[in-house]
Amino acid sequence: MQKKTIVKISLMVVLLLVFTGNTFAQTTFEYWTTQTEENRVEVINQLIDRFEAQQDEYKVELVTVQENDIPTKLAAGMAAGRLPQMIEVGAENILKLGAEGMLDTEAVNDVVSDIGEDDIYDGALKMLASPEGGYFGVPLHGWVQGIWYREDLFEEKGLEAPTTWDNIIKAAKAFHNPEEQKYGIVIGTDKDSYARQTFTQYALSNNARIFDKDGNIIFNSPEMVETLDYYKRLAEFTPPGPNGWRDARDLYLAGRVPMMMYSTYIMDDIGLGATGYEGEQGEMLKNLVDKTNFANTMKHKSDAVFGQIAGFTFIKSEDQKKVEGAKAFAEFVLSGENYIDFLHMAPGGMNAVRPSIANDPKYLDHELLKVWGDKSARIASGLNSIGKFGYVGGKVFPEIGNITSQFIVGQTIMKMTESGWTAEEAAEWGQKEMEDALE
Repeated sequence: MQKKTIVKISLMVVLLLVFTGNTFAQTTFEYWTTQTEENRVEVINQLIDRFEAQQDEYKVELVTVQENDIPTKLAAGMAAGRLPQMIEVGAENILKLGAEGMLDTEAVNDVVSDIGEDDIYDGALKMLASPEGGYFGVPLHGWVQGIWYREDLFEEKGLEAPTTWDNIIKAAKAFHNPEEQKYGIVIGTDKDSYARQTFTQYALSNNARIFDKDGNIIFNSPEMVETLDYYKRLAEFTPPGPNGWRDARDLYLAGRVPMMMYSTYIMDDIGLGATGYEGEQGEMLKNLVDKTNFANTMKHKSDAVFGQIAGFTFIKSEDQKKVEGAKAFAEFVLSGENYIDFLHMAPGGMNAVRPSIANDPKYLDHELLKVWGDKSARIASGLNSIGKFGYVGGKVFPEIGNITSQFIVGQTIMKMTESGWTAEEAAEWGQKEMEDALE
């Protein structure tokens, strides 16, 4: 009888495990995020807790990685035989991974299909499209870049809005006063993503591209040389030394520059109310929202709007169960209040890529977006028409990821601003480096 009792109890335990949701057989998948700020990580952890509480099949292992470190971290992970199943990162890195055949595009397209392509902005989908059809990534959020400027100071000097090459450099000269540690403008002059991003808008406005329609590198074209030469002249009115996004933010908030190139992520900083913020460049000016305007379109030979789309993507894995968990979590984050909570980590900076959410009163009901008022909708309006170097004539060239991951554009700019190279010399150097990157 004892043996029969033991067998019955064992059978009951097995059945209990089966019918209580595989409590001891949960699948854990790894998710890399480039949101490294403490407050944002806290929000993501709250979303993970919410996801895990709603089902008991999957657990999420969160890893924070700086965007610029993604290529080296992935290389190290590949060498160690441990890669994440899911990454949240910018479009260029996603395109690079897609071109290298590292992505589970079937998983990506499943999520896009489940969400509904008709409820994702075309501009966002275009940024993550695969040349073979379908997508390399699921759009998650986006930002728009442009020149943020002190409208009150421009009016005092009778200057026109900095929307054209002529108006921009004219204003930079008018405000430049390095003896009092005040400068005309901040643009990217370091070998980083910020320099590439700020330079891109000038290049696109001059019809300068990295690729031609056949995918050939044309960085030494007359249009690109002209853009580099203009950028070098404009850089004379920036603070000394290589400048990055932190310099732009702190100098503008402290009132030491009237213009800066920045994305919509600055809306949060400007909207702080100017109390209690102390950056490296000094205390923040008060009532900056009322004094600030945004030129998101740059006009020269063409009108150019530049921005970025970040998305979820999935790394190929032998454990399909982990990929299924990652897909479930991606759809969870992109739905309803979960998505709104995610976007509100950086309101104004993270713009919704789903029209249904972008127009949701719950999404718009945030104190920062209310502070910006009607400007908020206009600022984000460029998201559907953004241009980038990796897209030419409706074609997408994922190889741009090989170029951006090596920061070649930023290095090219530094050759001019730090080493005194001419635009022609810098363009030829950049041309060779880009050709080598593709090989």
